[in-house]
Amino acid sequence: MDDRKKRIDDLIKNTQESRASLDTLLENFGETLYTRTCSETSDTGEIRSEFEDIGQYTMYLQDIAESNITIGKIEEKNRRFKELEDAINRKEIEEKERFREMAGIYKRLGKALLENSAYDDFTSLFKEQADALSAKLGSLEARIGELDNKEGGNVFSWIGKSAQGLVLKSFLSKAQESQEQLYLNIGERYSTRDSINEGDEVAVIRAEIDVLRGISKVANDELSLLKDEKRIISASFGIDGNPQKQIQSVRNHIAQVKAALAALYRTFGAQTAGIMDEEIAPERKYFIDTIVTAEDGEIIGRAVRLNQSLFDNEKAIAKLRASLAIDEEKIKIEKYKRSIEDKKDKIVDLEKGIKDLQESVRESEFRIQELQKQL
Repeated sequence: MDDRKKRIDDLIKNTQESRASLDTLLENFGETLYTRTCSETSDTGEIRSEFEDIGQYTMYLQDIAESNITIGKIEEKNRRFKELEDAINRKEIEEKERFREMAGIYKRLGKALLENSAYDDFTSLFKEQADALSAKLGSLEARIGELDNKEGGNVFSWIGKSAQGLVLKSFLSKAQESQEQLYLNIGERYSTRDSINEGDEVAVIRAEIDVLRGISKVANDELSLLKDEKRIISASFGIDGNPQKQIQSVRNHIAQVKAALAALYRTFGAQTAGIMDEEIAPERKYFIDTIVTAEDGEIIGRAVRLNQSLFDNEKAIAKLRASLAIDEEKIKIEKYKRSIEDKKDKIVDLEKGIKDLQESVRESEFRIQELQKQL
């Protein structure tokens, strides 16, 4: 590898490191200068209104602070949203349990009403169905008992007995479910009536229902409030309802503002260090002179040295690249010259060939003339 190329690579690496160091130095210096400026002019605000970049600086800081507050609010809403989800889930599970418990109480009430003749005026509509189910259940249980007690027979009889038993047990299960559903329907319908002269068992069961309904009403009211709050929070998350996307969007905005703020710091730091390419207005120069302190001299010196190092590196890189380019052009010239010589040699050979052909043409023409004399 050409030493000059290695030198260029080393200089590029050194330039990148120096650029990063200078940018960091200028950003920190610029931030210090803006902080100092705003602190010193906070009472009157005269200098702050005199230069646009100082207004931008305060605007960027305010933007970042407000954006961080926004993120905090979104995170707090998201935390509350998850709390609401958990609370709603718990209450819905509790309500399902109460529903099952209430169904059991309704069944007890319905059975108690059917078994107490004092309530025949209410249960008369269900008596026929209840009696039919009771008879069916008794018949099925008896048939299953007979089948279980039946002994003997070959393997085919045993298979037939087993299959018949499964069918009967299936019918029995369905009949029991129908009876339980009937008890539930009777109990639920009766539970909405006013209680008048009820027997002890029915009164106790009605009291259980009233207590459970009271608990359920309070729970449902609370559940409704929780769902309303969750709905409001969900609507505030936007169309997609994703708080993380909202937070990421705000963070992206903060990153953009910080990048603009860093550029502002570097510019102010470079102006103060005197390494800006463009000319600084006199009023700006005067303003900078009023805020620079003796302690800033070391920082300014380092910035100047780093900037000079960048300039020297870029100049050295340009020279080395020019030197390499000159050598490359010289190589091209040598290549072109060799190509020219090759083509010249080919021209000489071609010219000789042409002369030989011209001589052959002349010989053929002379022979033609001699032959024409014989005609």
